[in-house]
Amino acid sequence: MFPGCRSKRELWQAPAEATDRAFYSTYSQKLGYTLGGFENPELIREVSSWLGTPHRYAGNSREGADCSGFVMEVFRTVYQVRLPRSSADMAAFSRNISKAQLQEGDLVFFRTSGGRRISHVGIYLSNNKFIHASSSRGVVVSDLDEPYYRRTWARAGRVK
Repeated sequence: MFPGCRSKRELWQAPAEATDRAFYSTYSQKLGYTLGGFENPELIREVSSWLGTPHRYAGNSREGADCSGFVMEVFRTVYQVRLPRSSADMAAFSRNISKAQLQEGDLVFFRTSGGRRISHVGIYLSNNKFIHASSSRGVVVSDLDEPYYRRTWARAGRVK
């Protein structure tokens, strides 16, 4: 600080858990890729708890969820944000951003049903990875560079 400048505001400090190597090692293993050590522990814990949840059309619980139900529940829990129920409505609700601007917690949208309508949504994590409820594999982590997701990419959106 400069002399004469005073602030009673404390600097933000990451919780001890956020800097804990064991935390990031454990969750890197669960998610299947190396975390950078700067991710939001609450988001990482929450999405990890959904891994393996089976796909269920119109579902939004750990007993079964579709893509928008999964995203809706994660946002409600982690960010206290109520999202619309469908992936197309989530896209309309979010602010359009470029793929290069993606940050943890942003939404990624795809056109998986052919045509122009957005039909799939996931949550961007980091390192080009996103988590979503796949209709064939349930809740999984995938890479945006996988040929299927490159081909069906629609756009990215930011809510928070």
